[in-house]
Amino acid sequence: PARRSITVSGSGQVTAKSDIATLHISVQTESANSKAAVRENANTMTAVRNAVIAAGADASKIETQNYSVYPQQNYDNKGRTDLKYICNNTMNVTVTNIARTGEVMDAAINAGATRLDSVDFGVNDTQKFKDAALRAAALDAKNKANILASALGRTVVNVISVNEDSVNGVPYRLMSFKAAARDNVETTTPVDPSDSKMESHVTIVFEIA
Repeated sequence: PARRSITVSGSGQVTAKSDIATLHISVQTESANSKAAVRENANTMTAVRNAVIAAGADASKIETQNYSVYPQQNYDNKGRTDLKYICNNTMNVTVTNIARTGEVMDAAINAGATRLDSVDFGVNDTQKFKDAALRAAALDAKNKANILASALGRTVVNVISVNEDSVNGVPYRLMSFKAAARDNVETTTPVDPSDSKMESHVTIVFEIA
């Protein structure tokens, strides 16, 4: 005989104290000559890279996110054109000593970075929190199944199938901050990392009797 069953979804979320930060740092240069724009960009980005490493960034966790070179024509009110070349280079910089995030931000700006697009705070050991979120989702589904079965005068007796829909980390993204170049000023840009979240969703089919 066919087994009676109910299908429920469960979700779980755990909060973790952020212990790493990822900065998205950009350098933009422009020149009437494409080679000059590229050369200036390379020199500045090298200075920025060296500066953030000296300030506490993890050298092994620096990677290029985006790189582009393109011409741009500007027209004045008499229709005359001015051609220049724009070079954009964006790199992701990970800071594993999160207390030094502000120092790294300031170092990047002082070395010539033109933009600090955002800072993402997350956790280094994500697996532990993924497992906790998954357990929470499974327990949530089990609790729902027991409530539904009880309301129907039934009892949950077995698990027929389990589907892990998703396990996602939700880093905290800091978009509003001000890091300015400073000369002979000891104050560091204040950064207050918020907690990160891990979410999990499951679908479970329970047998009822």
